[in-house]
Amino acid sequence: MFAKAFRVKSNTAIKGSDRRKLRADVTTAFPTLGTDQVSELVPGKEELNIVKLYAHKGDAVTVYVSGGNPILFELEKNLYPTVYTLWSYPDLLPTFTTWPLVLEKLVGGADLMLPGLVMPPAGLPQSPCSHWSCSHVHS
Repeated sequence: MFAKAFRVKSNTAIKGSDRRKLRADVTTAFPTLGTDQVSELVPGKEELNIVKLYAHKGDAVTVYVSGGNPILFELEKNLYPTVYTLWSYPDLLPTFTTWPLVLEKLVGGADLMLPGLVMPPAGLPQSPCSHWSCSHVHS
């Protein structure tokens, strides 16, 4: 994922007040999640760590880790789900389906464009241009 290695600055357990703030931030960032799902994603008593790291270009990234798996990361004040979280909550973000050949181009850095999408019978999901989405490969 990163062109060069990243550098871990710290790895600490999250405090109760930070845990509550994270729950509020998750609720704001992902309004499709219910209260029970937010409590499941950001557990109340289980181990939850904050890992602060620097990407190869020096960007500060905060990663939230639960049970040894990264669940969320924060970059430039925006909260994003990880692949692990999207596996558990597949409806968290609008999803676009693409073809395997298109995925190869995306991995190489190309932009996803309309001709590269598989059109579902119900039509494309509603997603504002400024909002994030995820993609998966049609099998």
